[in-house]
Amino acid sequence: MAQNSSLARELEVDIPKRSPSIPDQTSIHMPAPRTAGITKFEKALLGAVAIIAFALISACITMQISIATTNRSLQDTTTKIADISKVNENLHQEIQELSRYDRVYSIAGAAGLKMNENNVRNVSK
Repeated sequence: MAQNSSLARELEVDIPKRSPSIPDQTSIHMPAPRTAGITKFEKALLGAVAIIAFALISACITMQISIATTNRSLQDTTTKIADISKVNENLHQEIQELSRYDRVYSIAGAAGLKMNENNVRNVSK
């Protein structure tokens, strides 16, 4: 049979299949990180921060103690004021009881005094 010249021929060509090439694992030399020591400036800075922190903490504690003492003093004063107010109210009530008209009139009668409207004055507080 005659083959048409215009048609391509099927040729079996042995093409080697390429597998993705895995590069050889070569070790990359990375220099070891240099450990820089703490400089004198950093040491001084850390020392200053520590001293400031200690000063602030001690100032805070001192203020808390001062506030607690002041609060206790305020509570004591408030308690004393309440006690004195109670005593004053009791004394005021006693004054009211002792200055009742019928009591004063009975004491005056026992002392031999009598009521004279001309000698009475109204006294207001």
